[in-house]
Amino acid sequence: MQLKNQKLSIKSYLDLSQLLKEYRGSHEENRSFALKHKKLQKAPTKLLLKWLERHSFKIRGELNSKKYLEYLSSFDSIMGILFFIMGFFVGLGLLSYNGQAPVNIIYYLLIAMVLPIFSMSVSLFTMFSHGRVANFFTMLFPLHWIEKILIHIPFRKKIENFKPPFSFEFSKWMFIERIHLFSLLFSIGLLLSLVLMVVATDIAFGWSTTLQISADSFHSFISSIAILWRDMFPSAVPSLELVELSHYFRLGEKLDISMVHNADKLGAWWKFLAMTTVIYAIGLRFIFLIFSKDMLQKQLEREFLLLDGVKGILREFHTPFVSTQAPKAEKHLKIEEKKEKKTTITIDEKLYESILGWNFSADEIALANDSRGIKALTIWAVGGSNTYAQDLQIIKNMSGIVFLYVKSWEPPTMDFIDLLEMLIENKKVKKIQIYPLGTIGKHYKNNDSDVDVWIKKIDSVKSDKVWIVYNGK
Repeated sequence: MQLKNQKLSIKSYLDLSQLLKEYRGSHEENRSFALKHKKLQKAPTKLLLKWLERHSFKIRGELNSKKYLEYLSSFDSIMGILFFIMGFFVGLGLLSYNGQAPVNIIYYLLIAMVLPIFSMSVSLFTMFSHGRVANFFTMLFPLHWIEKILIHIPFRKKIENFKPPFSFEFSKWMFIERIHLFSLLFSIGLLLSLVLMVVATDIAFGWSTTLQISADSFHSFISSIAILWRDMFPSAVPSLELVELSHYFRLGEKLDISMVHNADKLGAWWKFLAMTTVIYAIGLRFIFLIFSKDMLQKQLEREFLLLDGVKGILREFHTPFVSTQAPKAEKHLKIEEKKEKKTTITIDEKLYESILGWNFSADEIALANDSRGIKALTIWAVGGSNTYAQDLQIIKNMSGIVFLYVKSWEPPTMDFIDLLEMLIENKKVKKIQIYPLGTIGKHYKNNDSDVDVWIKKIDSVKSDKVWIVYNGK
């Protein structure tokens, strides 16, 4: 099953957690992968996502992320629709008008401003608290108890045998983010009901309280609420005259005669109520939602690198497969048969213009370079599946010192000798260094007998350009 993980998400987090329980790769494979993606060496999260994308097909069975995200999506969809509908019908209830008494704006302000500010204040305490304290604050939100009740819903059964590896801190931020999302939907429903009632009905707004508050004091209070928009939308700030006209008392069954005569003016309160909802219930909540999403993502990035097995893989990404220094100084291979045989004691350089690999892949060449501390401007795979024309084109581009890996245990074939002769004939090539590599299992250590075969064959070429590199015992 091949996945595409372009960005760190809950899905990639769960997929990596599941993959690491089944497959972690070998040091050789992981180092080779890291060398292939050198640009991501300093971005461990992106490198891990690439590694996950490469090996995700090795996850057996159904993805845990699929089951969990299906559940989460279903739950969030139900809760989002529920909160939106609740907000809409709460608004209709607050704005219901029977013509006998005006709609008391204080009730509406409690739901559209006071309750959101209180909720966001509690969420602030939750954000910056930990452990039992944070758990206590989460219990103050209805969502906590709704989740407890809905734990038995049908689609929950799909994840009964799967426990997400989330820490308490991550679960806390996920809860806060969803609280702000659902509250935002509630407020949007509330605003929609206000607009609908204003358009479809003729509402008279007023204010009434048992407290001894004068019209001047209430106007000052209203003006302080509207401080965020009064310069931009002055018409959405009730005047002192409107505040005085809309003050009523619940004494008797009839409205004050002045309110009846100015009924058309009492409807002007809707602009203030709409702006209050937009600024305090929607705008402020949206800022909290963005902040909580950002904090959730940062917490996810921290926990992604703390998954069991990640530290080991990152270490293998950055550690050469074998040591770049041999325990002993490399020695000249002693061959007594002929003095003309060519060997070199050490590798001449650490940076080559071109490195070729006979019957090696580009990844295998990169891994061999890494193990020997060698670097190259260009790497070319020759032989193997390459056609003669492809190898010929590569040889034409060679110049200077050419470093050539061969497999020490494979005797030189005529195809190889043909390629070597093309390199010798290239006048731009000054020297050809052939390095017989041992197997990876032996950390590329070659046998004397294998190297002896190569030396005898290369001697027969009789070219001063060609040298054998031998890494000693």
